[in-house]
Amino acid sequence: MQDSNFYISNSDSTLATPKLVAKKLWFITAFAIIFLLATDWVYINYIVFSKSFSNQGKVKRLLDNQDPEEIPVFGSSLARSAFLPDSISPHCYNYGMGKALYDVSRLLIEIECSKDKNAPIILEFNQRTLQKNPLSNIKVSTYVPLLDYPVIEKFMKESKGKNSKGDDLTVYSRHYVVPGIRFYGNFLEYTTSLVRSKVGEKENNRGVMLETKTQTEYDIEMFTKRMNNANNRRLALEAKKIDPNDLFTPFDAAMLEEYTRAIFFSYDEGYLAEIENTFKNNRHRKFFLVAVPMNPEFINQLPNYDEFIAFSNSLASRHENVYFLNYTELPTEMDYFKDPLHFSTKGAQYFSGIFSKDLQRIMRGEGSEQ
Repeated sequence: MQDSNFYISNSDSTLATPKLVAKKLWFITAFAIIFLLATDWVYINYIVFSKSFSNQGKVKRLLDNQDPEEIPVFGSSLARSAFLPDSISPHCYNYGMGKALYDVSRLLIEIECSKDKNAPIILEFNQRTLQKNPLSNIKVSTYVPLLDYPVIEKFMKESKGKNSKGDDLTVYSRHYVVPGIRFYGNFLEYTTSLVRSKVGEKENNRGVMLETKTQTEYDIEMFTKRMNNANNRRLALEAKKIDPNDLFTPFDAAMLEEYTRAIFFSYDEGYLAEIENTFKNNRHRKFFLVAVPMNPEFINQLPNYDEFIAFSNSLASRHENVYFLNYTELPTEMDYFKDPLHFSTKGAQYFSGIFSKDLQRIMRGEGSEQ
């Protein structure tokens, strides 16, 4: 009798085990879902859009803002550090973002041109602007929180390129639309961006990030060294490419392309056709393509920079509503730059004051001295 009771008890315990495991799994799954959704909510409400001048904050502002008088500034980090809105116009806003070459600016210009307005458009224009490299230049974390906007979803799905292995990839992923996991891979990016915005002597002035830091001779020395190293690696890869006794891999090809892109002016034919169509389809708006001042040390590292200037002048000459303003040879001082490429607060004030006068003169119909 005792043995029988023991058998029944053991049998009941065995049968109950799967139910207990299932219950624990359900609890863990429910907890994980709640945790992810809560994290998603916290990031959206307190971190992702906590700063209006973050990249995603700027794009959202551009999407939502309908001020007919706003003068937008688009471009890379060169634009973000160079154009001081207060010195240009009460209606100016700086949408400059790191790596925002035409891979990104094409989206921002499309959004801007869809609005019913006549204000001019300022585009920081450099030797890499019309190069095509979406996988490198499009920062996914900027657009994931904005996928509810059809224009953003379309942009991400259509932005494609090849990785170092030669595979065709898009910047879009299906998990970007799933609450709770859409920020997977970007949580740290949002957090560190928020921390960086609170550290250091920086202030926001309608989109521009200002810094009082001044470059040093050591900064220039190290920058020149990096540029020389990049050019030496490019030359070594060029030699490897034509050496029949050496294996030139797809990775080598990708690296050679990257080094060449960084040093030489070039442009994508498709992007050129696209931006020219934009000029033609928006003749009621004036486009200012602006080459901001640069350290001579940097320009000296660019073998065909004169070709870029000639190309830009030719592009502007083909369209009555397009103006190329070249400030690359504008006299500058050491303390105008916070590093060999980007302006400090003092440099931004100096340049923006000069640019503002040229902009106003052209808008009045008086032409340009550039």
